[in-house]
Amino acid sequence: MEIQTRTGSTQRLAKTIMDDLQAMLSEDIKPEQPDSRIAAALKENVDNVTCFSDLHDYMDANTLGESEETWEELTDGIGPEGDEKKVQAACDVLNEAQTIVDEWNKRGGLKASLVPESSEGVVRR
Repeated sequence: MEIQTRTGSTQRLAKTIMDDLQAMLSEDIKPEQPDSRIAAALKENVDNVTCFSDLHDYMDANTLGESEETWEELTDGIGPEGDEKKVQAACDVLNEAQTIVDEWNKRGGLKASLVPESSEGVVRR
């Protein structure tokens, strides 16, 4: 895979991961929705998430965004004998995307996604 193509895949993947995280933190997820417990745990512990690896405490972070689809696309056609270079290139894309997500989080991206607590009943003057 060419470096330019890999960089494009990396940036697209990182964006889909960040979009998933933002959606979990910004939406008022109803208890009956599949990710409601995950979103609640993430919201309660957002200060504890300092890197991508910390997300594994609350979810299977390797399934965020289009991670699985990207992995499948990049490893398509690898036979049972394997292809070490192709697998390593796919790992590099996923790892680089996770690094972008780490940098976004360190700049406050994850915390900025939190919806402020409801202000119902608060009188504004």
